Amino acid sequence: MKVRHHYIPILILLILAGCAKQTTPTGGEKDEIPPKLIRSNPPNRQTNFNKNEIELTFDELIQVNNAREQIIITPSIGKKFEAEARKKTVILKLNGELKENTTYTIMFRDAVQDLTERNPAENLKLAFSTGNLIDSLSISGTVSNLLEDKLLKNYTVALVPYHDTVNIFKHEAQWITITNDKGEYQLDNLKAGSYLLYAFDDKNKNLIVDSRSEAFAFKAQPIELDSSVTNINLKTIVLDQRDFKLISSRPIARYFNVRTTKGIADYKVTTSADTISISSFLEDAATLRIYNTFPQLDSLPVNFHFVDSTANTIDTLLYVKFDTRTTTKENFTTKVEYCEFIQNKSILKAEITASKPISKINIDSIYIQLDSVNRISFSDEELQLSEDKRKLIIAKTVPKETDFTSKPVTSARPVREKTEPRQEKSERPATIPYNTLILPKFTLISIESDSSAAIQSAIKTITPENSGVMIVEVNTAEAVIVQIVNRSFKVVQESYTKHTRFENLPPAEYYVRVILDKNENRKWDPGNFFEKTEPEPVLFFKSEKGAPLTNLKANWEVGTLLITP
Repeated sequence: MKVRHHYIPILILLILAGCAKQTTPTGGEKDEIPPKLIRSNPPNRQTNFNKNEIELTFDELIQVNNAREQIIITPSIGKKFEAEARKKTVILKLNGELKENTTYTIMFRDAVQDLTERNPAENLKLAFSTGNLIDSLSISGTVSNLLEDKLLKNYTVALVPYHDTVNIFKHEAQWITITNDKGEYQLDNLKAGSYLLYAFDDKNKNLIVDSRSEAFAFKAQPIELDSSVTNINLKTIVLDQRDFKLISSRPIARYFNVRTTKGIADYKVTTSADTISISSFLEDAATLRIYNTFPQLDSLPVNFHFVDSTANTIDTLLYVKFDTRTTTKENFTTKVEYCEFIQNKSILKAEITASKPISKINIDSIYIQLDSVNRISFSDEELQLSEDKRKLIIAKTVPKETDFTSKPVTSARPVREKTEPRQEKSERPATIPYNTLILPKFTLISIESDSSAAIQSAIKTITPENSGVMIVEVNTAEAVIVQIVNRSFKVVQESYTKHTRFENLPPAEYYVRVILDKNENRKWDPGNFFEKTEPEPVLFFKSEKGAPLTNLKANWEVGTLLITP
C-alpha cells in the first residue's frame, strides 16, 4: 500500500504535536521533603530593621496558602499584610507601621508550601527588631479543656500588656501563637513586663474572644515577666460573659415568654396576688415560659429575678398577659430516663421527664405487677417532682429478695370453656406484663390539663455480680466534689467526701474527676473574668502510665485511687 505524498506534511504535524504535548510525569517517588529556607531579608534576628517588605527565598518552587490565616505577626499589625509567591521567593508586604524599639516575630505555620505536593515549610519563623536589641524572654505551657482534661490543638494563646481596663472580649490580642498537636505553646521574643495571658478558640479569626461560641481560659493574676517561664498551663471553659439583659417579654400562642441575652442559671417568679406561677425553660435555657394559671385578668404584675452562670442578676417587674384566642396546645409527651432496682440497697429508682410541667399525679395508677396476684404500689412520699415540675423521681424501698428479672408476658383475659361458642370479634382485656413499671394512660396530668399516654418500662436489676465498685481518696484539705464520669463526660455518681466507695457502677471505662470546691457550695463555679476569679480547679485521676480512663468490670472492685493536687 502506497501513501500519497500530500499526506506526509499532515503526518509530520501530528507527530510534532504529540511530541510537544506536556503531561504530568508518572511513576517515581512522591516528594515528601518540605521546602527549605535559603536566605531572608532581613536575616533572622536582625536589629534596626525599618522596611515594610520582607523577602524569603527557598530551595524549590513554592506557593502561598491562605496567608492571612496562616501567618501570625506579633505584636499584631492587623490583617492588612499581603503575601505572594514568585517562583522560589515569598514577598511579604506588611502594609502597616512598625513600632519603634520593638521585637517582631513572624510565624508562617503552613503558609509556605512546595508547588508539587503542597508540603509546608517546617518551623518557619522570623524575628527582627526595629531597635538595637532583640527581646529574648519567653512563656510556654499547654492548653487543655478544664472539665475534660483534653489537650487542645490550634488554640490561640495571647498576651496583652496588663492593666485594669483590658477586656479580652473587646480588645485584640497583641502577642499570639497557636498550640501544636500536643496542646503545647510558646511565646518568644518578649520583653520584660507585666502581661495578661489567655487562650481561646478563635473560630472567627478576629483575635478577640467571643464567649458566646468560643471556649477560653485566662490567668486572673498578671504574669510578671523578668525571665523566661515554663509550665504556665491554661485550662479552657465555655462561659458566656456577655452582658445579661432582658431581650423580650410577650405572649406567644397560649404562653407568655420572657427571653434574655443568654442562658439563665436560676430564677424566681413571684406575684403580688395569691397566685401560683408555673414556669419552665425552653430548650435554649435563655427563654422562660409562663403557663396560664392566673385569674382571668387582662394582665397581672409579676416580679422576675434571673441569675446567670456568673452570678449576674436581672430584677424586673413585667405585666403578664395571655392570648386567650389561641386554643392549640403543644403536645404533652413523657419519657422514662431510667428504671432500676439496686439490689444490695433494696431501692427501686426511676426518673420520668415530661415536655410540660406536671400539675397532678394519679398515684394509685402507678404500679408494678409482680405476678398474677401480687403488685407493688407507691405512696406520696416515694414520688417527687422537680422544682420545674417537668421531672418525676421515684424512689422506693422494696424487699431485697424481690425478683425483677424478665418473665413471660401473661394475658389477663379469662380462659374460655370448650363448650362456649367461639366469639371471633369479642374484645380481649389488655395484656399485663410482669415486673414492669406501669403508668397507665391519664396517670400524669399536665399544667394544661392534657394527660399522658400509657408508659411501661422494664426494670434493670443491679447486683454486685453485674456491677463494680470504685474506691477514691483525695488528699487535700479543701472541700471536694468527687465524680465518676463516663466517656461522654456525663456524671454517673458523685460524692462530697474525700474517701468514697462508689458502688453499683455498670461495667465501663470511667474518668474520676475531682472539683476543689473552694467556696463549699457543692457545685463547680466557672469564675468570672471581670471579677478576676478563675474557675474552681479540677483534677483527674491518672494511672502510673498516665492513662486517664479506669476500666471497671462486672464483680470487680477498683481502688483505692489516690488523687493529690
